[in-house]
Amino acid sequence: MKDLAYQQRAINELTDKTIRLLNLGEHRRKIVFEAPTGAGKTVMACQTLANLVDELKNRGDSRYEEVAFIWFAPRKLHLQSYASLKGAFSETRKLSPVMFDELEQSEGIRPGEILFVNWESVNKDNNVMVRESESSASLYEIARRTQEEFGLPIVAIIDEEHMFWSKTADKSAAVLDRINPAVEIRISATPKTLRPDETVKVYRQDVIAAEMIKKEVVLNPDIELDFSEERTLNQNLIKAALGKRNQLAEAYKELDININPLLLIQLPNDTKETMTADDTAIAEQVKTYLRVACDITEENGLLAVWLANEKSNLPNLERPDNLAQVLLFKEAIALGWDCPRAAVLLIFRKLQSDQFTIQTVGRILRMPEQKHYPKEMLNIGYVYTDIAKDKIQIVTADSDYILNNTLIAYRREGLENLSLPAYYSERPNVERNYLGPDFRRTLYEVAGEFWKLERGAGLFSIEELAAMIGEEDNFSPLPESDDATINENRRRVKNTIRLDVKNVNVEIPKDVHFQNEEQTLQVERVKFARKASEIDRVFMAYISTKGHQFESKGRTDKIAGYLLEMLADYFGIFETDAKKVVLYHDNKPKFDRLLDKALETYARKRQIDKARSAARREFKQYDWEVPEERVYDSETNHIEEAQNHALSPFIQLNAASNPEKEFIKFLEANAEWIDWWYKNGDKGKQHYAIAYGEGKDKALFYVDFIIRMKNGHIYLFDTKSAGSDALAHEKHNALLKYIQKNSTENEPLFGGIILQQGSNWLYSKLPIENTTDTLNWDSFYPQNA
Repeated sequence: MKDLAYQQRAINELTDKTIRLLNLGEHRRKIVFEAPTGAGKTVMACQTLANLVDELKNRGDSRYEEVAFIWFAPRKLHLQSYASLKGAFSETRKLSPVMFDELEQSEGIRPGEILFVNWESVNKDNNVMVRESESSASLYEIARRTQEEFGLPIVAIIDEEHMFWSKTADKSAAVLDRINPAVEIRISATPKTLRPDETVKVYRQDVIAAEMIKKEVVLNPDIELDFSEERTLNQNLIKAALGKRNQLAEAYKELDININPLLLIQLPNDTKETMTADDTAIAEQVKTYLRVACDITEENGLLAVWLANEKSNLPNLERPDNLAQVLLFKEAIALGWDCPRAAVLLIFRKLQSDQFTIQTVGRILRMPEQKHYPKEMLNIGYVYTDIAKDKIQIVTADSDYILNNTLIAYRREGLENLSLPAYYSERPNVERNYLGPDFRRTLYEVAGEFWKLERGAGLFSIEELAAMIGEEDNFSPLPESDDATINENRRRVKNTIRLDVKNVNVEIPKDVHFQNEEQTLQVERVKFARKASEIDRVFMAYISTKGHQFESKGRTDKIAGYLLEMLADYFGIFETDAKKVVLYHDNKPKFDRLLDKALETYARKRQIDKARSAARREFKQYDWEVPEERVYDSETNHIEEAQNHALSPFIQLNAASNPEKEFIKFLEANAEWIDWWYKNGDKGKQHYAIAYGEGKDKALFYVDFIIRMKNGHIYLFDTKSAGSDALAHEKHNALLKYIQKNSTENEPLFGGIILQQGSNWLYSKLPIENTTDTLNWDSFYPQNA
């Protein structure tokens, strides 16, 4: 092992700061340890723990002479760390790595023992490690004995700390609360912990100077796209990436170094671990090209595969001289996987993507012999990608890749729940927010008005379309036709859209140099003409961006099908030619406008139908409680810091109103008197609603906030700005009647519309006519509630 100055500095700093926090004699003090991938984070953390064992005994200023350790890691990384430390301390016995079933449970965790735990085994209440049984104590009981009966403080190491902020972040936080370690050392290349007590940072340039990692990354270097053959963009990228791998292999040979560089090919990360149809198609393209053009196959050992349901040629893949030249994988490749001979990375992205992750790029940054070489090309990491954006984001590793675009919050443990009468309505089909077959008629109507064309006019014949497409990429005006309608339609469409589209071009980045840190890159690009085999995928990806105001099931197929029908009827163009017309860069803004206008027109029609149906609808009553868990869409919501929300973590709508945000701040600032508060949803049976209005105006009112005070009083508030909602007074007055009817001695209810005036939050205990006259309204003071 190299003696590295930056590592020793970090180890000394970590040791000193840990002891300083231990000396405070408090709990859950946090140190963030940030170091880039390849810097040797595990080695440094390991040596820090060994130093602590020595320093605590030898220092005269230490509050404690001994400590116990718990090492938390996501997925199976704890096994990798356990094995590393087991080997490192097999002779000195200074530290003793143990697994849960190796503990002498009656004695807790002994001095110098490191208990290795993975998050997934402790963040559910029914997991073995956190459940008491006749044969074993729980992790919580073991931690309690360690600290209370044996007087040992616990130092918790949280490996890959950014993974802590996943869907189970709240459960993980609850685990740490119950274990209550004295100090937490949180380790990551991209830490997320806010306001730690101490930080220790290893800088990338120091790691590069120590020749542990490569000097930089180059994106799509010397990319040459072959237009002469019927080769797709994907095939061009595979050829370029494999060509770079072969160049590096030759450079190692010239230096007489026995290293076989590895090309990593990553399938699109679509937030699912399992293979999608798109994944399978690209995987088959990759395998076919490698087999036919390069004789690289699983059978001859040159191709390794690491996919959810397919694994081959993985044993000893990390060895410098392993036979495999290419590894095909997906994002779910093992966390912490270390293969220093990996040198080139080809990343296929989802078509709308403009980012890739530090973790993935980090796989090609380690120097295989922990030194730089005289041939400079061996000191650089190479990335090839089909990202078609003028800006590219390098982002933190995607820890939520198996979450399928959802965020989940769970009810806080031990929360004193309540039961409130609430209302819902069963939605008939007409009230479902889906795209029906009648959208076809709307699209045709909007298109006819958009282009001022007559349906079925037969704008161009097949022969005329063929004549339009000349050798040059220029528009060739058509001669006059004998059909006056066709001539008129040609005139109308002439300056609107172009129909003689030969190529659909995509621009990908070229020769971009960067460091593997969170950043946004402005890139130069090179143009590539998509082949016919790619057009359908790109067309469907474009259509999938439309109509998000409707349910997703079947939406994209319907829009695509009706649009192609319309193009055939109005312009006499079909399938691939029609898709090219839609995707052509000058036409696309027009189709954006056409589709957006048609979809919005249809949405308004459905809104009218829904309103008519709602007027005939009867509301049903049920008892509402704070739910055990709640699922949020990660595209429209985000995790926000809040300590007193009934669900944890608190997940807030991206478009939350300012009154909501300000009221949340107010509630958090008054946690001393508030047991918990809950931010309600705004539609659906699972959310708390009361009825208001009469007859055809009858509707549901989803009250924004349910608040339980520490004295047991319940407050129901809906935040508004003065005059912002014309129906606010109706909602307020209905809520007052509801409160009067349902308030009990055990659960007294209060509330109404509430709005901010300076530093006060005002609500009326009496019926109101508007939200602008607040002269006789009361202030909500939590300490007096």
